[in-house]
Amino acid sequence: MNPAASPQASQPASGMAAAWSAAAVTVPHAVGLGLLAFAPLAGDHSLAALALWSAALPGLVLTLVLPRPGVVYAPTTVVALLFAAVLATAHGAAPALGLSARQVLAVSGATVALAFVFQWLLGVLRLASVARFLPISVTHGFAAGVGLSMVAGQVRNGFGSGALWDARMGWHALAALAVVGMAWALRRRWPRAPGLLSAVALVALAVALAGFWGHGLGDVFAPAVQASGFAGPMWPDWSGIPWLALAHRHGSALVVLALLMALVNSLELLVFNQELELDHGLRGNANQALRRESLIGVLCGLAGMIPASTSASRSRIVLAQAGPSRDAPRWHAAIMLGVAATGAWWLHWVPMACLAGGLVLAGLLQVPGLMWSPRYAKSSRVTWAQSWLVALVFAAVGGVGALVAGLVVATFVLLRDSAAKVLRHVRLDGELRSRRLRRAGSDTWLVPRMNQVAVFELQGVMSFGVAAHLAEQVRLLLQPRHRWVILDAARVPAWDSTALAQLRALVRDLGQQGIECAVAALDRQAAEQAGPQMRCFADLDRALEWAEAGILLQRPLAQRPAYVDGDVLGEIGEGVPAEAARQLAAQCTPQDVPAQGVVFNAGDTDRDLLVVQSGHITLVTQWPPDTGLRLATVGRGMAFGEMAFLSGAARTASAGAERGPARLLRLSRAQFDEWAREHPEAALTLMNNLAQIGARRLGATTRQLRAVLE
Repeated sequence: MNPAASPQASQPASGMAAAWSAAAVTVPHAVGLGLLAFAPLAGDHSLAALALWSAALPGLVLTLVLPRPGVVYAPTTVVALLFAAVLATAHGAAPALGLSARQVLAVSGATVALAFVFQWLLGVLRLASVARFLPISVTHGFAAGVGLSMVAGQVRNGFGSGALWDARMGWHALAALAVVGMAWALRRRWPRAPGLLSAVALVALAVALAGFWGHGLGDVFAPAVQASGFAGPMWPDWSGIPWLALAHRHGSALVVLALLMALVNSLELLVFNQELELDHGLRGNANQALRRESLIGVLCGLAGMIPASTSASRSRIVLAQAGPSRDAPRWHAAIMLGVAATGAWWLHWVPMACLAGGLVLAGLLQVPGLMWSPRYAKSSRVTWAQSWLVALVFAAVGGVGALVAGLVVATFVLLRDSAAKVLRHVRLDGELRSRRLRRAGSDTWLVPRMNQVAVFELQGVMSFGVAAHLAEQVRLLLQPRHRWVILDAARVPAWDSTALAQLRALVRDLGQQGIECAVAALDRQAAEQAGPQMRCFADLDRALEWAEAGILLQRPLAQRPAYVDGDVLGEIGEGVPAEAARQLAAQCTPQDVPAQGVVFNAGDTDRDLLVVQSGHITLVTQWPPDTGLRLATVGRGMAFGEMAFLSGAARTASAGAERGPARLLRLSRAQFDEWAREHPEAALTLMNNLAQIGARRLGATTRQLRAVLE
């Protein structure tokens, strides 16, 4: 039975128990990294003191100054490794510049302080607002890269033996693997026990006993540090440092390391803050946390210590065992302080191979679990491959290369996702119609031929790669019957010049194939950059009306409507005897409407029926048209206002001459009733025409609504 599934295991652990579990990782991790980082100064000061105080004091200060529930502060892998690189660079410059060990520590501290000044600036610039746009492949890749770097570092130093590919390294590797295997087994058997610390202690005890019994293994294994008495922190010496000569020889290298430390540590911090918010509901101001931690980091750097930061791995242990506990981080800091105070008397008994094993296990656990999952690799192959690409670049080239690789991957992922979703809707079978109302004969011709119009609704920011993908998809989806293409850009917030070049090329290629193309709702600036050869319309409705007009031009001349001077009643007079129609026309009142003139407004109570004699009338929810929704457009021979005419209700829309002047014919209800008493059969025909007009318009509205909902 797995204890993790038992009722007792499901209860939250106490803050102290969770702190011990987190410290079981921190002790070999932080102390091991500290020993590696301060190795160049081993001959000048107690290496144990350097590593132990750096592992304890910065985290203690952050815990006291910036307490956060469930968040553990400790030196992180990236900061420790880059601190080691900075110290090695400064130590390499020491002979030429005559620097002492304390001055080397001061140079390293100044560089690390500069790194945290950079990190503070990133918090001021609100990097957290940018980090949320990083794809998961990049964040996972950085985390895995840090872990792989830890593992690779232990292999390079022979798992603490200092030699590669000899018998001594083999024994060290065996001890390190024993720590990893035992810690892993203890973790599976007792998830809340401090497995790593227990494994380090047991393997160290086994090595000590083997050496005591005379098998010679005690001499084979290198101790973590040489035996020494208690020593306090080593404080930097800031006097007499030739800063100008140092800057001239090594300034660029140190600044690059500082900038890299700031960038990578900031990304780790911000990504984990997102995890705190999403997975644990611990909301906080990530930019503020970045700035505050940076100030403490500057002080720790100037004191010659490895600055601490939010430790994602140890915080996850605490959150998993004790939730957002406020006591666990304090207990963790107290435990680390006790380790620092007592470590001088027992650290030399621990073989370096044991700490190397702890670093190997910590590195493997740093790799997100999803990246080890075959199921995830199969279901999300591209993301999985991108994560490992960034991780391997980090391990092989370093943080700078990984940062470049991550930015490249993030850019391509963003472009790929944008391109994959650039087509929001595709209408290839004439599902959409304009709001232009036409007479029955025109509709009869138009409806079966609307499948010649293809409408592509676009979305997202349009860059070069996205536009290239769009053009490719349009070419693939078009069928031989299509003669009109409309690109609806209403949901495209921005175009760059290269995307417009792709758009112009698409329009040109389609034109060479005899396909006319138009762009709807292209913003004014993009339309100006696109050039006069691009056919642009203010909205999709006007573009559809353009395509419908093109289809209607295909009609033979004999089937086109012939407007005669006597046909003033238009569609409502179809089938009405000529004499009755002449008398009804005589009852009507002509009306001239200037451009932008209003015929009626929503809420008006007149009941007149109107027939367009020339020009066009636009019906909108509110006049002027740019403040309301356009409902329909009617042209010559078409009637409007029939709902108020028939029911006597107030007007439900506004009407006016949007495109230019128009001439109308007004028929009041009183005039119609007087005419209907003299021509009852003709009146019945006219009312039947109005019913058919209403049915056609209702059907058109239904089609439009269905197209929108689908």
